[in-house]
Amino acid sequence: MLNVKNANPEQKHSSVDVALKKRFKKKDFVKVILRSCDSFVLDKSAMNLVNNVKRIIGSGAVVGPIPLPRKRRVWTILSSPHIDKKARQQLSRIVKSRLIELPASKDVMNMLDGNCSIPASVEIEIKA
Repeated sequence: MLNVKNANPEQKHSSVDVALKKRFKKKDFVKVILRSCDSFVLDKSAMNLVNNVKRIIGSGAVVGPIPLPRKRRVWTILSSPHIDKKARQQLSRIVKSRLIELPASKDVMNMLDGNCSIPASVEIEIKA
């Protein structure tokens, strides 16, 4: 919401906010979250998905890919469990994510169900 100093206190929403909320309703979009450890494969599959949807529906309907915060998981392993407590190894896995908002049409849902070619290393999550 826009904060304007001289705005009328009774008017809670600006005309820009109302227009944006009418255009981008939550029901009209499907959120697709792509996750992978390899950022190159993730970006390539996200752009492939966006280009396929743009080809089917049109260029103005897709929002994204938006990079989400990375999730880092660290494991610490003792090298010698009996004598040297200080000898340790740390292994980590960093998962990168991208968010894409697609219009909820029948063509897009059919494409997401089976026709989109996404590598096995990329996890896809669809939220309606």
